[in-house]
Amino acid sequence: MVFQPRDHDFLETYDNWIFCIVGEVHPPDGYFAYPKYAPGNGPWKRGEQSFSRILKNYSMYELKNTLEYLKKFKPNYVKFDETISAEMFFTPLSEISKHYSCLSGLRNLLKKDGRDRLEQLLIDLVFVLHDYGGVDLEFFGLTGSILLNIHHERSDIDVIVYGRENFWKVIRAIEELELYNPRDSLERFSMFYPISRSDAEKLALRVRHKGYYRGVGFSVHGVRREDEINEKYGDLVYKMIGIARAELEVVDSVDSGFTPSVYSVEGLAEMNGESYRIERLTCYDLSYIALFHPRDRLKVYGKLEEVYDRRNNRRFYNILIGSIEAAGKEYIKLIS
Repeated sequence: MVFQPRDHDFLETYDNWIFCIVGEVHPPDGYFAYPKYAPGNGPWKRGEQSFSRILKNYSMYELKNTLEYLKKFKPNYVKFDETISAEMFFTPLSEISKHYSCLSGLRNLLKKDGRDRLEQLLIDLVFVLHDYGGVDLEFFGLTGSILLNIHHERSDIDVIVYGRENFWKVIRAIEELELYNPRDSLERFSMFYPISRSDAEKLALRVRHKGYYRGVGFSVHGVRREDEINEKYGDLVYKMIGIARAELEVVDSVDSGFTPSVYSVEGLAEMNGESYRIERLTCYDLSYIALFHPRDRLKVYGKLEEVYDRRNNRRFYNILIGSIEAAGKEYIKLIS
């Protein structure tokens, strides 16, 4: 099987498990991808086959439990990777039966006759974002259950935007059209992170990549264009130091719309009496997409890593949010 996987594409295995690809950097023998659907009783259907959703709320604690389950019952879907020095969800090339492309999915839906209500709403939303954001249709895609053609009447809409500049144009369009809604994000930040209600409110009011369109929930995710991918597998090697607290100031947020969300920062992490100068805040937790802006001051508790950049023969320190090691304990607070 030969294909070019992209972030947020899906992979289906021969036993009909469905995995969502994470990021653009993968080992040569497979793809980092988390399990989203598996055969079972649920409202997601394809012909006579029904699926259950493996992840209900996408919390890191839930991901940790899912990883432990796979290690026990499907160990070929977990890989200890030397470049990140951690275990990760992994779909081997040998197990993949089908690839679902976000880009091709939208092209196919645009040509489809007899679209159902949810499919038509997705198309309408894409055209609204195209018109108001000034982004060509060729840079849009779709993901989630609609891409897999297993959606039901209560499913959400998941839109992909290719390209850094295009993503930010769409975010501005969502803001101008006031399609965003902080309600769901407030509940999520309050429920899954050890922060106060007021701290959760500060974060929720920043969320722009999620909202409602004609009463249906939607999300927008950025994916790099091919000419924006400047990292290959093995270019960066991560080594865990521990779980640390840090006070950081955001320097640049231009790459915070992708998976992972990456913020250039300045500040210090403290752990066991040692100080570490932090250059990067990396969020695999999708709650933090496009959330912070330059000059924002943050309090962070997460996985402290030393990163060796083989391309430039230099080392720097990173704080990771969205790690198994800090599941249920990590957080980001917006100070100002």
